[in-house]
Formats: sequence, C-alpha cells, structure tokens
Amino acid sequence: MLLCVDGVPAYDIIQIINYIVLKGSTMTLNPSEREVLRLIYGSDGISRKALAEMSGLSQASLTKITKTLTEQEQIEEGERIGKGLGRKEVLLYANPRKYRYLGIDIGSFSIRLAVSDNGLNITHRKQFQTAHFSGEEPLLDHLTQEIAAFLEETGSSAIDAIGIGVSGIVDAGLRRIVNIPNVTGWDNLHIADHLSAAFQCPVYLDEGGRTMALAEKMKGKARGSKDFVVVHIGFGIVAGIMINGSLLRGYHNVGGLLGHTTVDESAGRCRCGNYGCLENVVTFPILEAAYRQGQGDKSISIVEAYALGDKVAIDICLNAGKALGIALSNLVNLFNPEAVYIGGAVAEQLPLVLEETKRTILLRANRFATVGLRPEVSSFGNNEGLMGSLTLAASSFLF
Repeated sequence: MLLCVDGVPAYDIIQIINYIVLKGSTMTLNPSEREVLRLIYGSDGISRKALAEMSGLSQASLTKITKTLTEQEQIEEGERIGKGLGRKEVLLYANPRKYRYLGIDIGSFSIRLAVSDNGLNITHRKQFQTAHFSGEEPLLDHLTQEIAAFLEETGSSAIDAIGIGVSGIVDAGLRRIVNIPNVTGWDNLHIADHLSAAFQCPVYLDEGGRTMALAEKMKGKARGSKDFVVVHIGFGIVAGIMINGSLLRGYHNVGGLLGHTTVDESAGRCRCGNYGCLENVVTFPILEAAYRQGQGDKSISIVEAYALGDKVAIDICLNAGKALGIALSNLVNLFNPEAVYIGGAVAEQLPLVLEETKRTILLRANRFATVGLRPEVSSFGNNEGLMGSLTLAASSFLF
C-alpha cells in the first residue's frame, strides 16, 4: 500500500518522512535518523563534520546515529579526505548494495527500462518502442514478459522496488495510468498492482515530470532547493513543479501540464484537441516537420542541418526557444522558482533552443521574479525520465 500523508504520496521529498523499509522488515526511525540518512543518500559522499553542520546535530548525537545506520547496513564508510598530516575525515555513503531498483520510463514513443543499485547508478538498460505493446496480446501481460526477460538477461531478478514514470495522466492513489496522449490501449491501466503481483515487490507510479523533479531534488542540481521547475522536451513535454518542497499535483492530479498551455493558436490542433499548444510548437516531431516543410535540405534531419549552420534550421530553433521561453516566463511569474532545469532530446541535440529559451525567460518574466533565477540545462539530459523512475523506486525505501 502506498503510504500517504493527508492524501499525498509520502515520497514527495519534504513531506513527513515516516518509514524506512528494510529487507524483510520495516523499522521506524526517529526524525534525526531520518534526516541524516536523507542527507547521506542525497550526497556524493559526505563527512560527519558536514553532516553535523547541515543537520544541526551535536557530534556525539551524529556519531550515535551513523553507528546505528552502519549496523543496519544502510550506510558505509568510504575514502578519507584532508590535506597534510592532520586527521583525515571519512566520507559516508549510502550502501549501494543494500537495494536494487527497476525504473520504467513510459512515453508516447518509447518505453525504457533500467536497473540501478541503491546509489542510483544504472547497471543495465533496455528500450522498446511503445507501439511494440499494441498487439493482440494483453498489454500488461506483454509488458510483464518483456520486463521479466530483461531482468533474467541481466541477472537482476532480485528487485527490491519498481518506480514507473509516465508521460501522461496518472492516478497515483489508485495506482493506474489514466491516459497517455496519442497512444491507444493504455487508458485506465492498473499497472502498479499488476507489476507488484508479478514481481513480488513494491511498485510506485507517478507522472514523469514529477519523477524528474524528484531526481533533480535527490541527486541533481536541485539538492537543497525547495522551489524549482524541471522541463523535459522530446516527443512530448512534461514538467515537474516543486513549491516549498512539495510537488505540485492539483485537484485532479494533473497539475503541471505545461505542454498544453496555449502559446500560438496558428500552430494548429494539438493531439489533446486544443489549438496552439506548446507541444505543437517545440517538440522534436514538430521541429522536424517544420524543417521538412521549409526551404532547407530535405535529405538531412534538422539536427544535421543545425550542425551545418543551416539558416532554416537555426530560425526554427530560435522560434521554438522563444515559444518555450514565453511559456516558462509565465510559469516563473506564477510560481517564482529558484531555478528552471530544461532537458530532453531537443535541449541536447538543438542547444540553440535552450539558449533562446533562457534569453526569453529573462527578457519576458517580471524583473523581480527573475532575481537570482537560474534557467539551465537539467542534470541528467535525455536520461531524466529513467533517473526519475529510479528515484521514485528508491524513495519508497527512504521516505
């Protein structure tokens, strides 16, 4: 059962942290122990001195807590740091062997699988086209078979938790996919319960933008931040919005539909039925189609044309960056985030889109809302979705 606090799934990072699930049992930790474990897990190695400064605990209390966590095999000591002949500090790490996770990133074009250790280091991965699961065989049974084969091929059958991030509408409370735009057969799928029964482990489900925000908060550039936005642009657009340390969900769990905000009514009808949606202006298929319809070289892709300095490709990227920047400047005015992290195939392969987006945000957003604002590339690039789903799985053991 998904632990909730006031109806909100407890893996929202700054929500009340209640339990840590150990292999074979559940142990309740006190608030100080939970905070120390969270700080260690979110670091790339941290000293006891740094832990004391960040947690506000005394050295004696911290020593006792880290001893307890070491005995539980939650953490372990690593390298020693320091200069000169003085006593060197020992860095503490989350024990990477404690748990193993499976992340599932489901989009309208592709489904990606990844296995990671407890430190969220990916050890194996595989990708399918989403259309691969649209045949006569029941979809969930087919997906389960492919996952089982992947785990067997990679020797990863002992999975402790599964996280699923979906580029669509989900109902995290009822553990089902409500809808994935432009993909048939995925409506009202109770995927979490099905996979939990199949693989005998906890399964956690959320919208892809929110899982990406969790990844940035836990392992990326947003560590220590409470107000930020993550935007991922590929074949669609997903956004995760964190406000005062909590993920924005909305009344019906569909908050954050940035891709379906209207930016240009002349852009035509979106697959959602609306006209002029951001997804109809900025996503990869739209940019590719715009290049094909332009006066550029039809024998190459927009990515290849951009690399060659093709003027048509450059103009398309500038227009896309401006549209995305306008949409995000509205979001900046509404929520006043500390940072906006932008990733995905478009940002990676057409970097001018990212640069024009950043320029437009700073130009269009209110000057008081942009004080200290950092619009920048996300931490995990095109792997943001996989890292999000893996972080979601790991959060079930940590928060």
